[in-house]
Amino acid sequence: MVVLVVYLFVSFFILRSYAAEDKCRDLQVEILDSAALHYVSPADVYGYIEEYDLDPCGKPLGQIDTEKMERTLRLNGVLGSVECYKKAGGIVCVEVTQRVPVMRVMANGGNYYVDTEGRRMVARAQYRAHLPLVTGCVDSVMTYSDLLPLARYIYNDSFWNAQIEQIYVNERHEIELIPRVGRQTILLGSAQDYETKLDNLMQVYRQVFNQTGWSMYDTVSLKFKDQVVCTRRKKW
Repeated sequence: MVVLVVYLFVSFFILRSYAAEDKCRDLQVEILDSAALHYVSPADVYGYIEEYDLDPCGKPLGQIDTEKMERTLRLNGVLGSVECYKKAGGIVCVEVTQRVPVMRVMANGGNYYVDTEGRRMVARAQYRAHLPLVTGCVDSVMTYSDLLPLARYIYNDSFWNAQIEQIYVNERHEIELIPRVGRQTILLGSAQDYETKLDNLMQVYRQVFNQTGWSMYDTVSLKFKDQVVCTRRKKW
């Protein structure tokens, strides 16, 4: 038994030594949430790996620091979670998730996305999604962080995400919503109680606009508590 234990102990270290000297034969990248989001592709991740000089192919497995790969890839500001590990056959695997943008800001010379946690993301030309576009006076008085809860609510609601095309901040720093359907402007006012205001508007959509049509009113105001004030479109 003693001889067997010693044999297994020595064999383990010999095999581990050989495994450490074995070279990486392949690098595999998987986007775990690719079915839901298309902001990042495997080609992008391979590009980041090349850019940061992290390509493990041809290197001894014992010299490949997967934790360093994870830390470095997270610095690019695009990826969400990153997990790197080695598996049998000399393969290094990289599994990533994407950050989720909930609005696009095009104001004061800026052009960027903002994710669910309020962090900026680079606006990528190849990325297309139904996101509310934020324009107007986005500054120190009304920041994109002030608009984040509203944008996140719109993004996560299937109806409002399909309906609201733009969040505009006017010169008085009041919020106006521009719908995809209909030509009216929705005056939200402040961002406070936005859920209640949108719930009230939903009732108007169901009970009034479905009967009268969407084009009769040019302005719908939600600025006042528990009120929806519709202004008829002028006839010229």
